[in-house]
Amino acid sequence: MPRIVKNIPIMDLMSYLIESVDSPIHVGMLQVYKPAKGSSAKTVQRILNGYRSAEVGPPFNYYPVFPRFGMPKWAEAEAFEADYHIRHTAVPSPGTDSQLIEVVMDLHAGMMDRSRPGWIAYVIEGLEDNCFAIYWKVHHAYIDGASAVMRMEAAMSKTPDDLAVTPIWGPLFETPPSSPELSLSDLLRKTGKGMGAQAKAMADISRALARSIKQARGLSERQAPVPFSAPQSLYNKPVFATRKLGVGSMPLDQFRAIAKHEGVSINEVALTLVGAALERYSQKHNEEHDKPLLAACPMAVRSEGDTSASTQIASIAVKLGDPGTNIHQRLRQVHESSKDAKEDAKDMSKEALMNYLVLLGGAATLFSKSPLGDYIPPLTSVNVSNVAGPNCRYYHSGAEMVRSYPLSTLAGGTAINITFTSFNGRMDFAAITDAKAIPGAQDIADFMMDAMKELKTATVGSKKSTAKKKAPARRKRRTAKTKP
Repeated sequence: MPRIVKNIPIMDLMSYLIESVDSPIHVGMLQVYKPAKGSSAKTVQRILNGYRSAEVGPPFNYYPVFPRFGMPKWAEAEAFEADYHIRHTAVPSPGTDSQLIEVVMDLHAGMMDRSRPGWIAYVIEGLEDNCFAIYWKVHHAYIDGASAVMRMEAAMSKTPDDLAVTPIWGPLFETPPSSPELSLSDLLRKTGKGMGAQAKAMADISRALARSIKQARGLSERQAPVPFSAPQSLYNKPVFATRKLGVGSMPLDQFRAIAKHEGVSINEVALTLVGAALERYSQKHNEEHDKPLLAACPMAVRSEGDTSASTQIASIAVKLGDPGTNIHQRLRQVHESSKDAKEDAKDMSKEALMNYLVLLGGAATLFSKSPLGDYIPPLTSVNVSNVAGPNCRYYHSGAEMVRSYPLSTLAGGTAINITFTSFNGRMDFAAITDAKAIPGAQDIADFMMDAMKELKTATVGSKKSTAKKKAPARRKRRTAKTKP
């Protein structure tokens, strides 16, 4: 008999409930490393040995149990199956990035085995320039973006001289002390508090739905989109098991400079690039839209100091700009839509935001898999995440991390997910798509790079060029005043 640990929390459980063979709900991290000294082969062997002998910490030693009656549970695995969870592979020569992506997409396909803890790590040799990669895929029920970055920082070193092998699935943080046994009065008080929080959450959700109905009827003007108002597009086609991946990287300073110059957030700059790239991809495939595409943007609601590996996210929806608008106008429209959506979110409790995501996301998944999807507009067009990582160099067993690409999942009736992650002055991003619905994932990533060049010229570039033109005139006037 397995040792039952606890009920699976509702947010984590949702990842299992909406999962299917055609739409597995696991996420991944693809990181490329280069040894500071020595060959990559020695570093790879050291990491493999370390991984296989390392301790596994909760919840990565849990697997789900679905009883006939009662809530699904986490059960503790009796032993760590190193040969299953730690795998060694290689890319064919010459080991280019495109070959690495092909290998990773093969590894990424298919559902995770629910009879074992839901994660597998692959150490991948054979990359050019003496590099190697580590690809870790894990079921979304175990982790979200914020906790993944938190664990990555805790597992890595800031010096190449530290050769320790610390896996991110290990016991990285102190286990909080177990709660003392509650008296009956304390238990009733805690239960009442929880019921009060849920009652407030239901009231917040009711107000949010009423606000959306009022806006849909034209009784209020807001730039935050109404749920299920995205245009029908190729980004909402049914998804199957195979995936395509497009990746890119840009200097983080470019995002910061534009955000500061325009008085917007870095995330709004990223959303502007996504909107411009998706419109260009649509036009390339002879599709026009009569209203803005919508992005679902997950946001962390994790309490400060909470290091648990679990899913604690909410989401807002943002318009990605009117069709045909120029890049600068698109940025302003994204900013206004994002601002209104954030204001709406501020009026809701943490419980309400999480429950609202479960409600809308579950409905969107249900509609996309039923005939109702032909009549109800999509909830959103694309899922876009932005996870801030460490702004310094990081090393793993003496090898520097030179690229880091987050691989998310496809959910909520969309066939594309784009995730940004920043580290050491770079903004790396990955667009993962259904291979049949959107085969040009790399095209979209390239279009985002093009959009950044255009946005720079339209914002910070125009400021620099203006300053250069005015400088000679100022020097001329000063000369005229001091001339005898």
